[in-house]
Formats: sequence, C-alpha cells, structure tokens
Amino acid sequence: MRVLSCLLAETVSSTSAGRPLLVSRSIAGVVYPLCVTVRLPHPMDQALRLVPPTIGTHHPDGPDATIVEIGGNDADQLANYCLALGTTLRVLSPDRVREALLRRTRDLFEDNGGGQPR
Repeated sequence: MRVLSCLLAETVSSTSAGRPLLVSRSIAGVVYPLCVTVRLPHPMDQALRLVPPTIGTHHPDGPDATIVEIGGNDADQLANYCLALGTTLRVLSPDRVREALLRRTRDLFEDNGGGQPR
C-alpha cells in the first residue's frame, strides 16, 4: 500500500492540550456515519465522566455546560445512547436524532401507562 496524497482537513494544536482532542476526534466520531451534538448541563469534568473521550468529543460551553459530539450508526442508536446517559440534555443537531429521541421517550411514556396511576 502507498500513500498517494495527503490533505490536511483540520489543524489541532500540537501542544499537550491539543493532543487529547485530536485522539478523541479520531476515535469518537470519524468512523461513524452520523454524529449527534448535545449540550449537557454539566461542567467539562462531569461531562467527561458521563461520556468518555473515547465516545465523544467535548467542548466547554461556559463554566457549567459542555457541548459533546457523539458518533453512531443511526439516529435510533444515538437516541438510545442519549437516554441511557440518565441526565438532562439538549440535542442541538441533527433533527433526526432529536426526533428519534422524542419518539423513544413518547414510547416509554405510553408503555408505562401514559402518566396514569395503575
């Protein structure tokens, strides 16, 4: 096998702060056909415990929130992963993951009596 050409798609700092981001991006999202971007209402250190850097890439959104990009095979898989986090979150994009998350939560609600006492 031979490398015929190389294209630099994005520059990440070669400092020690940039290296983990580069590795995280390489592992977490590059191989997946779909990525979801969510906002977690947690500071970066807590968000990293919820979504490990091998699963998502993290960016602080102020001192009390973190934006996380998570790769997956399809919208339903990503919606299920988001539900499994067990925390409040906001799906920023794409719409099809947000819609799959809403469908899944509606199904769970209905499967459990639709809020009616049993």
